[in-house]
Amino acid sequence: MLIFSFGRMIRVVAFLVCLTAVLAQRPTPCETPLAWEGRASAFDHGQGQNNRFRISYDAENRRRRILEEIDAFTPGREFYEYLEIGSEHRIYVISQTTGQCQIRESPEFRLYEIPSDATFEGAYTIGYGLDESFEVHEWSDRVAAGRLTWLGGFTARSCVPVSEVIFKTNITNSITNHFYDITGGISDPNIFIVPTACRQ
Repeated sequence: MLIFSFGRMIRVVAFLVCLTAVLAQRPTPCETPLAWEGRASAFDHGQGQNNRFRISYDAENRRRRILEEIDAFTPGREFYEYLEIGSEHRIYVISQTTGQCQIRESPEFRLYEIPSDATFEGAYTIGYGLDESFEVHEWSDRVAAGRLTWLGGFTARSCVPVSEVIFKTNITNSITNHFYDITGGISDPNIFIVPTACRQ
């Protein structure tokens, strides 16, 4: 009986050691950069429409500027600048053609970050070879939200956003964002100044 108990205890200890090793290798949510600029694309699965834009993001001051890139393949379409000021709970929508401004309410400023209670979904590599590739960790709100409403990919080394899918109801009613050409910091803080036309 003592031999059996000792052998069983060894197996339990071995299992716990293996479990600890697995959990130790499991990534934990990293901290994304607080301020960055870059380019992005947003594909609306419901409308079948893809938009490209430049983005400036300031998490600390809850500010975001999105400047739609003018597309010559869609003549007659109006392109806008979106200036979101989280402290005011407002989004200023400015026409790039006329400069006219509309004001929309923004109930909550959405951060490009990994929630502390996010679920790790897996890792993958983008690119080819050691010199032209990087590892991406994918996270979701599967557990925290009760159902999957957000899925985001971030670089393993610098925690820079690569992509995200925002599920409104299902995959056919969702938006996929891709981020690229990211640089740290804000090159011109004046871009967050609300235009005079929006204050009148």
